[in-house]
Amino acid sequence: MPDIRLSRLEPDQFDAVNAMILRSKAYWGYGEDMMAKMETVLRLDPGAAKDGRAIAAWRDDAPMGLAQIGAPHDEAAGRSVMLDLLFISPDAIGTGLGKRLYDWALEQARMADADVLQILSDPNARSFYTAMGARFIEDRPSKLIPGRTLPWLEHRLA
Repeated sequence: MPDIRLSRLEPDQFDAVNAMILRSKAYWGYGEDMMAKMETVLRLDPGAAKDGRAIAAWRDDAPMGLAQIGAPHDEAAGRSVMLDLLFISPDAIGTGLGKRLYDWALEQARMADADVLQILSDPNARSFYTAMGARFIEDRPSKLIPGRTLPWLEHRLA
């Protein structure tokens, strides 16, 4: 998408980006009850935006995508970065924008000297992440929706 630019976020852009996140999630056909629960957790972290751990994709003044990573942390298996958010506006799905944002997240994780990018994915996005090179580890219970499981994936960086 040559007409899409990536940039850091300013506070006056947060509401538009959060609305795009919810449109992206709703694209998969989730009902109103599920979306009401999702709305409570699927939000850009202002601290991540301030720290440069979030980037948005824009066409003119409209948000077309977002990627956000967590702060690096050390684990027994090495240094990790979590992919907190990766959402594409429904009208940009299938354009390559998801790969572009995912590549940004990988580069940020590498710059943080991480060994792995960790991903707790929506079930509908699992195939995207495996196509990008992430490896499925296991299904984990959702903390938000009892009885629902979410794919846990890891992308090794070394």
